[in-house]
Amino acid sequence: MKASIAIIALIASCSLAAHVWSDNDYDKVETKSLSMSSSDLSSFAIEAGSGSLTLIGEESNEINVTADVFQKKSGEQYCLTLGSKNGSKDAALLQANTCDNNNGTRIDLTVRLPKSLMTTITDGSGSIHVSNASVENINDGSGSINVEDNKVSLTVNDGSGSIHVTQLAGDVSIHDGSGSITLNSITGDVEVSDGSGSINVDDANSFTLVSDGSGGVELTNVKQKH
Repeated sequence: MKASIAIIALIASCSLAAHVWSDNDYDKVETKSLSMSSSDLSSFAIEAGSGSLTLIGEESNEINVTADVFQKKSGEQYCLTLGSKNGSKDAALLQANTCDNNNGTRIDLTVRLPKSLMTTITDGSGSIHVSNASVENINDGSGSINVEDNKVSLTVNDGSGSIHVTQLAGDVSIHDGSGSITLNSITGDVEVSDGSGSINVDDANSFTLVSDGSGGVELTNVKQKH
């Protein structure tokens, strides 16, 4: 069964000058709910702009999204869609706050999905929290990243912000600009390229430091060190 639901939230458009807002500048304007069946899906991609992202894996055959929308000025245009990716029957895509003129909007997302659904995340800014899921790739501009009980190997490309990964079944590869890195209970191999910030690894099969700008490295219960 081909399941595809697309919701596009368009609120009266107006011109917005480039500006950097703090969280205190935003007011909550509404909450949106999106859902689709995941029965035929083999992959899921998330593309998000400004805002936090919480991803929770469950025993389920649906993707359910709760989006809390905050704006500097109520009535600005924003984008929010969930549906098939490029018309594919087995791939889904969630896009939030990725269209033009989104400087005045922040969308905080909570996504519940099958814990075995292979997922990739592309995020502009804001914290990311993943729990009990199968995330294989995170590309993040800025903001903290927390991953707990991930079911597959993970690659992280991060501009800035702390990274904390615990209980991961597979390998971890991290390319980080700045921010501390803490890894615990990794069943596979760890590889890190780091600009600045401390690196702490406890319980992994191996550790390889490809490059390191500044910051200490502490390894505990690591079988092989390169």
